[in-house]
Amino acid sequence: MRALARSGLNEAPDPVLDGIAERVRRWLDVPVALVSLVQSDQQVFPGQAGLPEPWAERRRTPLSHSFCQHVIATSQPLIVSDSREDPRVRDNLAIRDLSVIAYAGMPLTDAAGHVLGSLCAIDQHPRAWTPRDLELLRGLAEGCSAELRLRLARVDAEEERRRRDSVERDLSTSYRRSQSLLAASQAFSDVSDLAGLRARLADLITPTLRPSSVALALQDEGGGVYRLHDGRPTTPPDGAVLPWTEPSAAATTAPHDAVVDIGSGGQTDGAFPTGVGSWLAVLDAHTALVVRLTGRVSDLGLMVLGWPVDPHLSDADRLFAATVAGYVAQVVPRVRFVEGRVLVAHEMQAAMLAPLPAVSGVEIAARYQPADDREDVGGDWYDASLLPGATGESPPIVAASVGDVVGHTLDSAVRMGQMRSMLRQAAWDVAGPPSRALAAVERANAGDGLGLVGTAVLVHLRRRTHGGWSMTWTNAGHPPPLIVAPDGSTALLEGVDPLFGFPVAVRRPRIDHEVVLDDGCTVFLHTDGLIERPGGDLDEATARLRDTLTRHAALSPQDLVDTVVSELAPGADDDVVALAIRLEPAPRANHGENESVRTDGPSGRRRGG
Repeated sequence: MRALARSGLNEAPDPVLDGIAERVRRWLDVPVALVSLVQSDQQVFPGQAGLPEPWAERRRTPLSHSFCQHVIATSQPLIVSDSREDPRVRDNLAIRDLSVIAYAGMPLTDAAGHVLGSLCAIDQHPRAWTPRDLELLRGLAEGCSAELRLRLARVDAEEERRRRDSVERDLSTSYRRSQSLLAASQAFSDVSDLAGLRARLADLITPTLRPSSVALALQDEGGGVYRLHDGRPTTPPDGAVLPWTEPSAAATTAPHDAVVDIGSGGQTDGAFPTGVGSWLAVLDAHTALVVRLTGRVSDLGLMVLGWPVDPHLSDADRLFAATVAGYVAQVVPRVRFVEGRVLVAHEMQAAMLAPLPAVSGVEIAARYQPADDREDVGGDWYDASLLPGATGESPPIVAASVGDVVGHTLDSAVRMGQMRSMLRQAAWDVAGPPSRALAAVERANAGDGLGLVGTAVLVHLRRRTHGGWSMTWTNAGHPPPLIVAPDGSTALLEGVDPLFGFPVAVRRPRIDHEVVLDDGCTVFLHTDGLIERPGGDLDEATARLRDTLTRHAALSPQDLVDTVVSELAPGADDDVVALAIRLEPAPRANHGENESVRTDGPSGRRRGG
């Protein structure tokens, strides 16, 4: 009905639609044909042929006389041979008042497929509609629908034109009002630290006012003063009082700026306290424009522009500087807040990554590198712990996990901490291979509705009685582990199950894989941020990683992870985790004198679970 209202069609005669109705009347040899459109309380006939009076003049009937409403309700044609015998319409008042006995109506639709009404043929006697009758009527209905769609498109185009004209007028007015301040208002939108703020300020001010120096002096929360400078070491001395920063001086009667004639002797004509005056003198400027940075409660500090000669600033120049200073004053609290959140976010994420244990017989090292210095911390984690063996006489198990919870927000870091802790707890409480621990966590995740989604690889390492190590792992959609042999050769441990956190993963059993490793091998786990890049080839990236591990296989685990991350992901857009576990030989007393040396490569004998 909204589309019908937009079309503007009503009971007023429409020559085009009248012509379509006339064609229906002639081609199907019926006394009456209608283009019927249904409104909320009536049906109207903008196109009709053969209606008797007074209906031909009125071109509308109540819905009590509407057969067309059945077409709209079902979105299907309505074919009636004798309405007096058809239970769908036999009580319709059109039978009595308009002599509607036989009826054939085809839907009229808009571009979205919504039914607007019907194109109908009406006979005053019972009639068996032939396939030819219905095919002709259907074709005419398609043409009528096309006409209605064209009109709606014209209405939409006209509405869009009016809306566009209105928007253009508003934009033009806004542009004229704000064009002189547009650059300043946009300049600081993406600034995330105070150093970047001063640099952006210099870029914005210099082309317009051409100062020789641009400086900011801010008062910190403790009342001290520090300057964001352009490389010069001099700052206002500790304890110096900045003008206008005292609450009493921040009243509306205080000036917003001051042009200071510094002079050749470093004097400021008593305009500022001694400490600040000495600082201004160091700027090597003859004239300085000092502008207040006004906060909500008290002033935040000063913006100082210096020139070697008097620039003869106009009122417009000072207004421009004051406006920019206003933007700076708005940005300073936000930047300080963001810097604080960034620090807290990264400290919190680091705190969630538990210290690696000192385990006899293995050397474990890890490297975590955030994507950048913003608050967008990720959900990457690493973990390792020492579990007791299956029996009192079994050797202990070195359990390790590396994973990535989906997202790059502070919430993702919190979820990462949940997942890491749950996996560690499950490793202690659930006996058996890694798949059981992961399955237990997935059941808890689904049952409690935690919504944790991501990838992970869990590893169990056991020393074998007669030398070497047994490694069991399960992989939930994560980059596969790599094994680095003492000679630098590498092996990629395939076998990947679905990511955790999806219903299919809970229903599908996780698979454990097992491989026998020689002493001296290094297990290398990592997250996707180490190798994956937008548009890059994953196979090529994996090959580069293996080559890097080969070249640096002799390094200690800590040097290995540091070197690999530095070489492959120096400026990655994603968080990076790398974990290396070096498997050391057992003490000599635990080995037989004639133990053979294996020759089956870095991964030894392998079994898939």
